[in-house]
Amino acid sequence: MTHPVKHSIECWIFDTIQERFLLLKCPETARHKEYWQPVTGGIEKGEDRLAACLREIREETGADLAPSSLKLLLDGFRVYSDERDLHKTVFLTETQGFAVTLSDEHSDFTWADPSDVPDLLLWGSNRVTFQRVLDYLEK
Repeated sequence: MTHPVKHSIECWIFDTIQERFLLLKCPETARHKEYWQPVTGGIEKGEDRLAACLREIREETGADLAPSSLKLLLDGFRVYSDERDLHKTVFLTETQGFAVTLSDEHSDFTWADPSDVPDLLLWGSNRVTFQRVLDYLEK
């Protein structure tokens, strides 16, 4: 069975002062236990990847970032399973911290030490993209 392709963004927010990554907690549902993730979300009809990323950051954290602050790291990263066919565009932004205002979509947030991030993530695809972020920052 084939599934329709869904396009989404993922954005890793790195605080250069604390040297920590922002993670958002998704509450438990009937489909999964609670889990941590970076900013993520779908691309709306007529919206480009960059606009979707800026919108998701604003909706999920309250931060209004400049388009120039985003670095495109991966385009079309594919996550395929029996349930979905997802093509993610992955961004990184480096900030000097900001006050996070959560949406109703998340129950908590944390600024996590890079060494703790992989163990906090539920989804393997997030761990893969996080490693790409670390590789980029180590250059």
